[in-house]
This record gives sequence, structure tokens and C-alpha cells, in this order.
Amino acid sequence: MSHEIMRVSAKGQLTIPVRIREKLNIREGDYVQISIEEGEARIKKISSVIPLSKEDPMWEMVGMGKSDYRDVSLNHDLYLAEDEVNRWK
Repeated sequence: MSHEIMRVSAKGQLTIPVRIREKLNIREGDYVQISIEEGEARIKKISSVIPLSKEDPMWEMVGMGKSDYRDVSLNHDLYLAEDEVNRWK
């Protein structure tokens, strides 16, 4: 395991070194999860949501379940993406 030392700014920000960003394939606009366990922080890249293709079998299930949303067939990917982002907050 390698270690890097970073300085925290007055705003509580830090820069992830290039070597670590490259190793985790972290690019501008990506999301990362920071988990804390026993006084250690771990950074994990969160994969972005990939929109479903028109051929995806998931579309056959649209409308089968009960929901308060009436536009799921139109905004399916949007709801999935919002839920994924909220899940990592």
C-alpha cells in the first residue's frame, strides 16, 4: 500500500494527486465516495449511471409496479440517476 501526504485548504479541500487519480481513473466531474472506518478515510470512485438502450429488457418491466410517478417510461434514466446520486450523499 502506498501513501500520499496532502495539505487541506482553509475551505477543507484537498487535491487528489495525479498518480492516485490515474490509478483510480478519476476524471473531472467524476464522483467519489469517502468512507470512514476506525479513524481512516478511504476514497472510492463511483461509476456513473449509463443510460439504458432501447433494446434493454428493463423496458419490458416499465409500468408493472405501482408508483406515484406517472412518467416513469419517459424519465426512467433520470430517476435512476437521481437515486444513485442521492444514495452516495
